[in-house]
Amino acid sequence: MDPKIIEERGRSVEALVLARVPEKRRSAAKALPTLKSQIREIAKTDAKESGFLEPAMPIRELAFRLILKNGNKPMPLNDLHWALTEDWAHPTHPMAISVYALKRIMDSDIYYGFQQVTDKS
Repeated sequence: MDPKIIEERGRSVEALVLARVPEKRRSAAKALPTLKSQIREIAKTDAKESGFLEPAMPIRELAFRLILKNGNKPMPLNDLHWALTEDWAHPTHPMAISVYALKRIMDSDIYYGFQQVTDKS
């Protein structure tokens, strides 16, 4: 997730991320936390709470939350695909999607600010 892409589209990346923070913690905050602190707290605690990730969520939302859970660090597409199709698939919500189809979904995003990162090796 690239904050610059979201800001270029006239949206607040802080608000986008804050909407994924549990209501209890959101209402307890005295001031709007920084983006870095929000992501760090999500990765450290919120992502472990029940309801943060649900198989019935749309694929892009699940991908966004998995990236936040990973601390917004670059995540190989294959790892993201594995998490979606193996870790979060359920009999009632199977995730039968190819890596290629997931790439197309991520590439066509205009909401979450997904950014392809090339390996610098």
